[in-house]
Amino acid sequence: MCAFLCMARKKRALDVKGEADAVLARLKKEPAGWRRERLLAIKLGLEGKLNLEEIAGQLGRARSAIQRWFDAYRKGGIEGLLIKNKGNGPKPLVRGKVAEELRKKLEAGEWRTGHEAREWLEKEHGIVMHPNFIYAVLKKLGGRLKVARPVHCKKDHNRAEAFKTDLCNQLEALDIPKEKQVRVWMQDEMRFGLHSVVRRAWGLRGVRIIKAVEQRYDWGYVYGSLEVNGQGAEFSYLPTVSKEATRVHLEQISNTDQESVHVFIWDGAGFHHLDGDVELPENVRLIRLPPYSPELNPIEKLWDIVKDGTCNRLYDNLDALEEKLTERLRPYWEDAKRVKSLIGDGWILSEVNATRH
Repeated sequence: MCAFLCMARKKRALDVKGEADAVLARLKKEPAGWRRERLLAIKLGLEGKLNLEEIAGQLGRARSAIQRWFDAYRKGGIEGLLIKNKGNGPKPLVRGKVAEELRKKLEAGEWRTGHEAREWLEKEHGIVMHPNFIYAVLKKLGGRLKVARPVHCKKDHNRAEAFKTDLCNQLEALDIPKEKQVRVWMQDEMRFGLHSVVRRAWGLRGVRIIKAVEQRYDWGYVYGSLEVNGQGAEFSYLPTVSKEATRVHLEQISNTDQESVHVFIWDGAGFHHLDGDVELPENVRLIRLPPYSPELNPIEKLWDIVKDGTCNRLYDNLDALEEKLTERLRPYWEDAKRVKSLIGDGWILSEVNATRH
């Protein structure tokens, strides 16, 4: 039987740099985080009441981690302790120019699935990865699966952007007398009907949501106008879209304030009049948005809000649906703040305020 004499490792001094007081002072001011955790470990070590195992257990760390912190403090004091060295793990597969190119592809919505992005990496850059790993790569670069906003192929993006800085000039070109008060409106129409609209809804995981639908082709239209300064909103329910129906809506607003000139900014639909049309009231003027640019009209956001409140339901008739529409629209003609939230403080308000009126 052999006996071995085990010698304990000689305990080394911890406060080699003489910064014990500085550790305590820093610990009092340090917020929660990895720096405070390291300072606390040094404080416990300086007190000498606990060994490495006990300090590690109290902080929920491995003994080896506490030993590394002690060694860093001995070598470099507080400054050495609070330097967080980068790991020596493997470098990411997608980095540098490849990562930048991948980010640009994501910005343009190049791929429908992560599998397509993985195939592109393999084909163009020879990077092969596990099918599931591509999603971590895409998310790390800021990628998210989004619903694309459709844009007409004939849309002139430059013209749409130019409109944002040219609206003031177009308003001035109307040559409205300076003594006249001018009210500027954003106008559009929305079709509604008994043909069911189904949208996403909250449900339980693993349980399919079922919504009854109808294919009834009874339609109506709501004409809407939002005043740019956020003070007004006007709506009209009409059976169709036509120049006659459009005139009814414009006359409705014109008659609410006949002393002012009402300028309507709208799209170039065929049932929209041209500026100066003799069929319109004298106090109505018109400006057309660039073609295929619905995003320039903030009332489009309102239609989306309205559809959120009327979707996933069945209605007995158009009157019942109009009642629900009115419930969703009422806050916008009763509360100016609602209108302002749609108009915002961006380019529309800035261009209108820049005019002489």
